[in-house]
Amino acid sequence: LRFTVDVFFGPAAKDLPHLPHEPPRWMRAPVELLVLTCLIVGIFPAQSVAPLLAAAARPVVGGTLPEYSLAIWHGWNLPMVMSLVAMAGGIILYLLLRKPLKHERITAPPLVGRLNGKRFFERSQVVMMHWARRFERKVSTRRLQPQLFLLVLAAVLGGFIPMYFSGLTWGDRPKIPGSGVFVTLWLIAIACAIGAAWQGKYHRLAALVMVSVCGLMTCITFVWFSAPDLALTQLVVEVVTTVLILLGLRWLPRRNEDVAPLSARLRARTRRIRDFGLAVLVGLGMAILSYAMLTRQTPNAISSFYLSRALPQGGGTNVVNVMLVDFRGFDTFGEITVLAAVALTVFALLRRFRPPKESILLPTQQRLLARDVVTDLVNPRSASDTALGFMMVPAALVRLLLPIAFIISMYLFVRGHNQPGGGFVAGLVMSVAFLLQYMVAGTQWVEAQMSLRPLRWMGTGLLCAVLTGAGSMVLGYPFMTTHTAHVDLPVLGDIHIASALFFDVGVYAVVVGSTLLILTALAHQSVRSHRPTQLPKPVANPQGIL
Repeated sequence: LRFTVDVFFGPAAKDLPHLPHEPPRWMRAPVELLVLTCLIVGIFPAQSVAPLLAAAARPVVGGTLPEYSLAIWHGWNLPMVMSLVAMAGGIILYLLLRKPLKHERITAPPLVGRLNGKRFFERSQVVMMHWARRFERKVSTRRLQPQLFLLVLAAVLGGFIPMYFSGLTWGDRPKIPGSGVFVTLWLIAIACAIGAAWQGKYHRLAALVMVSVCGLMTCITFVWFSAPDLALTQLVVEVVTTVLILLGLRWLPRRNEDVAPLSARLRARTRRIRDFGLAVLVGLGMAILSYAMLTRQTPNAISSFYLSRALPQGGGTNVVNVMLVDFRGFDTFGEITVLAAVALTVFALLRRFRPPKESILLPTQQRLLARDVVTDLVNPRSASDTALGFMMVPAALVRLLLPIAFIISMYLFVRGHNQPGGGFVAGLVMSVAFLLQYMVAGTQWVEAQMSLRPLRWMGTGLLCAVLTGAGSMVLGYPFMTTHTAHVDLPVLGDIHIASALFFDVGVYAVVVGSTLLILTALAHQSVRSHRPTQLPKPVANPQGIL
């Protein structure tokens, strides 16, 4: 009421910095739209907002909605009386306080003027933050290792306590006869895992090799248990992960050569023994739980649903691929969207990153090389072609590998609906072929010869996936509904085509673009340089002397 009377019926203001004028047309449009919405809902509630209210209220009620009516006037009732009392109270307060407020004799609300809520909130916030910081300094730490130790210890206790009080028994599922070859492979993998953890701090390349052996054994395990699709995907993922770690090894901090005092070494050894004991408990616990779960029967497993419906409803015999691009296509669409978002985030974070000076130097062998010495070592920053010297054979092989990798990628993509393959693994194969060019030829040479544009790959893939899902809506079906058809072509004959194939094209493009964007963003760090230091310009003093 106060704002309405002062704005529309009060005296005109004379001390404004600018002359008031009517707002532009498009500035008034949102307000007019809201006013029009209020009028339509108020005058025609049953025709405008009733369907939305029913859709929102039906899940809350959990069944059939009770009888209700939407109207402007519901008669005299208690809510109407409460509204009138509130309006009358506001009018009386305005009439009583109008003159004191006008002459600024009242600077705070009456009766509660001493209770300053803002001041109370700010002081309470300061006190709580002070005690929170003190509590954090006493019981917390900024080191990651103790935090992870407490989290893992809590998880171990959370799993051990129920098993101790309720007991744990094995299932009666028939067991597969053991194989000496398979046990030997996993003993090798266990030894490599222990060696990687042992040497991961000081011998990173050796640790990476041993971790790769563990990944290879995982792929063999998938093949052993008749999961070739998972094995193929895991193998290519291992290659991409290895390339990622190789690109990141250069930027890790170097080993601290300083010898720590005896007390610090004893504390470190005690901490490692403690962590080793916890790791052994976690490993044994996971092994026991896995064995208890795998030996139990699963009569209501969801796998039977996909196995029985993959071919008649999904149009494919590769259950894994049909499940990803058909039955759970919307989940896959969300996953490739997240993958693209992660790639853009990594690119944005590394775009302004400048590596330390000691990391961007050339290797010692090239920096100490005399100019008059004949050698195979080539400086990739000054060479017009890196396929020279000791890199001639690898560069030639990798360049010949690119078209072959493209054919293999297309082969895996086309057969993925019925045989092991699909857009995900095909995209990884293609991206690995591009990344090998970077590893052998260098960033500058590859980008001078090829224009990869990973952002366009990602955008095209997401657009293709969205259009495939929205195409079913045009025909009156829900989003991401797929269809299979048999097309009789003149030369090729009868060809089985599923609409999920076009969705898989989007997956393929997003995987290629995201993988290239993430790994090439890391690769670009090798050609980065530090910005020159900006020195302040000399300023003349009042006498004109610099």
